[in-house]
Amino acid sequence: MSELGGALWATIPLLVVGLYGIAARRNLVRIMLALEIVGAATVTMLGAAAAAKWQASGEVLGLLALVAVGIEGALLIALATLFNEMYGDMDVIVLKEGGEEK
Repeated sequence: MSELGGALWATIPLLVVGLYGIAARRNLVRIMLALEIVGAATVTMLGAAAAAKWQASGEVLGLLALVAVGIEGALLIALATLFNEMYGDMDVIVLKEGGEEK
């Protein structure tokens, strides 16, 4: 557990910054970046666990998480582009209220 502890303590601030970014931002692009930071922290934690304990199982989980973060990013970019074309704004409060279409 000692080699895993250092990697986890280094990753926790990254996770906290990402979660704060999700909670505190109104701009959809900034929320997307915060989600990607949380995904990167998750992949880093799984990679540290793979190196320390799980070996092949951890590598598979890390690769699966990396693919999931990539798919999530692509879908979020597509949604952001659609919302920007429809409403001309990336503010999630405006999007939630329905905004005015162009």
